[in-house]
Amino acid sequence: MLPVLLLPLGLSCCALAYIGDDAGLFLVMFLLGISYGISSTLFGALWPETYGGTHLGAIRSVTVSAAVLSTAAGPGLTGTLIDAGVDLPEQMVFLGGYCLVVAVLMFIASRVLSARRHPVAVASQ
Repeated sequence: MLPVLLLPLGLSCCALAYIGDDAGLFLVMFLLGISYGISSTLFGALWPETYGGTHLGAIRSVTVSAAVLSTAAGPGLTGTLIDAGVDLPEQMVFLGGYCLVVAVLMFIASRVLSARRHPVAVASQ
């Protein structure tokens, strides 16, 4: 599921950039709901599978702190870019592309994690 996590989010950013009518907002919200639904389930299982349970509290505190920091910085950064002349649709296209690039990187990371856990099964593929 790791590589699929950001695909609906990237598509929702692109839809927000290119679809201006009310129906487009329903698509954006639908795709956002899919993305956040996947993430809430996935991260509960990902951290213990990847790092074990020994330092799970510390790992979760770092990831939640990073999420809070990024959501706090987002509106300020967006407003600064708008003041600099970068329209919101342009920002959404960039963010959608960013999500798609990170999805590819997550695919690579998931292969590495899978190879680390099951070296024989991945080598035979």
